[in-house]
Amino acid sequence: MQEFFDICSEIESTMCLIYRRMAHAMRGNEKLQELMLQLAKDEADHANQVRYARVLPQSESFAGVKIGKSRLELLLLKAQSLLRDLENDPPTEKHALLKAIELEEEFIGVHVGTAVEFKDEKLKERFSMLARDDEKHVGTLRAYFNKVYCPAT
Repeated sequence: MQEFFDICSEIESTMCLIYRRMAHAMRGNEKLQELMLQLAKDEADHANQVRYARVLPQSESFAGVKIGKSRLELLLLKAQSLLRDLENDPPTEKHALLKAIELEEEFIGVHVGTAVEFKDEKLKERFSMLARDDEKHVGTLRAYFNKVYCPAT
C-alpha cells in the first residue's frame, strides 16, 4: 500500500506542476490562466490528501488496491513525459486544454477514491470526494473548451 500511495502522490504532484506550466504558458489569457492555477491548487491538495492516507494505520483503514502497480507507473510516466514536453515546447491554449482533459479522464480510474478498497467508511467518503473533484475538473475543462472552440451557432 505504501508504494501505491507514493506513486499516487507523485502523479498528483506532477499534475500540479503540469497545470502550473500550462498557466505560465497562458499569460495572455487571464481566464484560462486562472483556471489552470485553480486546477494546480486542487492537485496539490489531492497530493497532500494522498500523503495523509499513507500515514494512516493501513490494516485498519484499507482492504487493498483494485489496480496494478504497472498501470499506475505507466500513468506517472505519461504525466512526467507531458511535463517535460511542456517545459521544452509551451502548448497552445487548445492543445493545453485537450491534454488536460485527456489526462484527467485517464486519472479518474486510478484515483485513490476509486482504486482503493476502504475499511473505514468516513475515509472512503473523504477520498470519494477527491475523485469527484477530478470529474468536476473534466467538466470544467470541457465546458471551457466547448465555449471557446465549439461555440453554438
